[in-house]
Amino acid sequence: MSSTLPGTGPRPAAPPATAPPANADADAGAAGPRQRPHIVAFDLIRLIIMVFVVSVHTLSFAGGTVTMSVGAVTTIFHTSRELFLLLTALVLTYNYGHRPLRAGRFWRRRFWLVLPAYVTWSAIYYAADGRSRGAFPAAFLHDLENAGARYHLYFLLVSMQIYLLFPLIKWVLKKTERYHAWLFAAALAYQAWLTVGLHYKVGRSGSGVIAQFLNGAGLGYWIDSYVLYVVAGALAGWHFERLCAFTRRHLGSGRRVAAVAAAGVAAGIGVFLVETEVFGATPGNASAVFQPVCVAEALAFGWALLGGGLLWSDRGAPGRKFCAAGSASSFGIYLAHPLVLQALLLAAGSRYFGADGGLIGWLHRLRHSSFEVLLLLFVAVPLIYGCAWVMASVMRRTPLSLFLTGREWRPKRKLRLGQAADRLLDKLEDKVTARAARVSRRALVVALAVVIVGSGGSVATAKVVAAADATMRTSVYSLQAGGLTRSYTVLTPAKTALKPGAPIIMVLSGLNSTQAQEIGRDEFTSYATAGDAEVVYPLAYRESWNALGCCSWAASAAVDDTGFITRLVSVVDPGHARPVYVVGYSNGGRLAYRLACTDPLLFDGTVIVKAAPMPGCTVVVPMKILTIAATDDTDVPYEPGDKGTESPAATVQNADLRSSSQCTTTSQTVRQGNVTYTLWPDCADGASVGFAVYSAGVHSFPRPPGSYPAASQVIWAFVNGTTSVQAQPKTAA
Repeated sequence: MSSTLPGTGPRPAAPPATAPPANADADAGAAGPRQRPHIVAFDLIRLIIMVFVVSVHTLSFAGGTVTMSVGAVTTIFHTSRELFLLLTALVLTYNYGHRPLRAGRFWRRRFWLVLPAYVTWSAIYYAADGRSRGAFPAAFLHDLENAGARYHLYFLLVSMQIYLLFPLIKWVLKKTERYHAWLFAAALAYQAWLTVGLHYKVGRSGSGVIAQFLNGAGLGYWIDSYVLYVVAGALAGWHFERLCAFTRRHLGSGRRVAAVAAAGVAAGIGVFLVETEVFGATPGNASAVFQPVCVAEALAFGWALLGGGLLWSDRGAPGRKFCAAGSASSFGIYLAHPLVLQALLLAAGSRYFGADGGLIGWLHRLRHSSFEVLLLLFVAVPLIYGCAWVMASVMRRTPLSLFLTGREWRPKRKLRLGQAADRLLDKLEDKVTARAARVSRRALVVALAVVIVGSGGSVATAKVVAAADATMRTSVYSLQAGGLTRSYTVLTPAKTALKPGAPIIMVLSGLNSTQAQEIGRDEFTSYATAGDAEVVYPLAYRESWNALGCCSWAASAAVDDTGFITRLVSVVDPGHARPVYVVGYSNGGRLAYRLACTDPLLFDGTVIVKAAPMPGCTVVVPMKILTIAATDDTDVPYEPGDKGTESPAATVQNADLRSSSQCTTTSQTVRQGNVTYTLWPDCADGASVGFAVYSAGVHSFPRPPGSYPAASQVIWAFVNGTTSVQAQPKTAA
């Protein structure tokens, strides 16, 4: 087959381990010899990797807070992206590495099988999320640019980058054929450096070139995040026969295959336990996507999968038809399974499937999270996989197959779409190549100079136009605090002035969140663009805050974050001319609590989103404070006795805040969407206490579609001293 994108290659027509494809010219991307024999082992390998994919997404989005059990298993399944990309490069190089390649035809066929599906499913997921995705078409186009419509579409975007660069990859492989070991070593060193920087937050602070590169690579939808796996897969495809012989020689039994896979599991879980038990990392951080141990895991699993696949095919490939059918539908399964998962979460979390959060809430309240993991892996994953498989199989048999599964629909008449376009493209490519050969070197240099200058001018013009069209101004500043240079980002309107008395909202991010991630999920930008507020995002130290007792890197380095925030308030609001509010989520909420305990008059109002104060922190001064909780939060328990890792429970803390602020029993309550928002406005010294409770959402920052209305809307109502939760303001034109 010609691509590891699930389901895009031809199926075998005979039982041998390497049989010719059923339609030899079905995926021709080059002139020359017939396509190489199909590798039957890839059918089984693809099914197993797809289990990894569905499992990691199910655990991530149905498992709630990352517990020790969830984190340990997720550490293993996170390698699915590396394995898929490694397989992509392997099969492309296996098929096209040693034969002439017509780049034009290759690109047309590769993009023909991916780009329509990418656009179609981006539109489907955009529609599935409803109004929470943002206004059309701007939000949809933004999703296409960065694979933002759903968390798994990055794979298609990265795959298209591999296709685009494949002629260059093939050229490099040919030119460095005597030095492939050095090429692999260089890619390995690069990937190790990248993952150390990403996982341990080394070099990610500030606005320098290295920090910008690392933060960009951390997004995960560009090929520079996966260089090792592309290079390793390409090298494996280039030397595939030798690799198979080596693998058969050293992994010739099920025990040896299991031993290599077990070594990868041991490495992943071992590092996970060391980080959590020895260095105090949270399970979520210790099981993050980009971490150095994933390199060892992915290479071990990749070799074990190849060994197992070859062993299976050499023994007659039992169940081959089943595996071949699954492999043929696997691209469709990959594309559709998040939609199935979303529907399942909505159904299982509804009140009709159980009290207090439905089946999902019941899972989160099990006595031990390992039971939840087992139920998700052995009940939910097969259900989601099976439903997505049925969907993919049905879609492949419709005229919309190309757009929904990446496979061309083949009616009874053997009509091959695109063959005429292939022939026309070949003729055009031959003419262009012939004419290019007659261009003089001087003319080529002049043309390149014109292109470079023109491109630079175009980029500069585009930036000027973008700045003119921008509705929000983003400014980055720095200051000295606690012996460190700390930076912060300020969001202000670009096309209108701040309204008189507009408050300053300072947002303290959650643990392991980049500033860009926090800005995107908090949804305060609309208030900045409308001129209703100025929003300030202090940059956390290695994505953590020191709340005196926790958390992560900031606590280990004893960073003076209270001093930093205190200094920052005086900088952004000299003379206290405007009201300043602080919003802290999770780890940021703990720091906000610490500031409320040590300097209760620093802010005009405090908002705590799903966080509890550290021991010894007690608010004793009447103040304007809002706490936001969820009944199914597995970190901060809603009521005493609920499962959670922090204390006190949200209801207890709310009662303590009302007591310290000397509030009367007078309250105002409004229920909207799945939030109940109560405000006690009559407290001592003009203080007020708010309590917003979501019926679902676990420990995530509340926003649609899981939580509605968004926390930002509730916070804005609290800032204005009301229980009237309004829609976010429209972006200024």
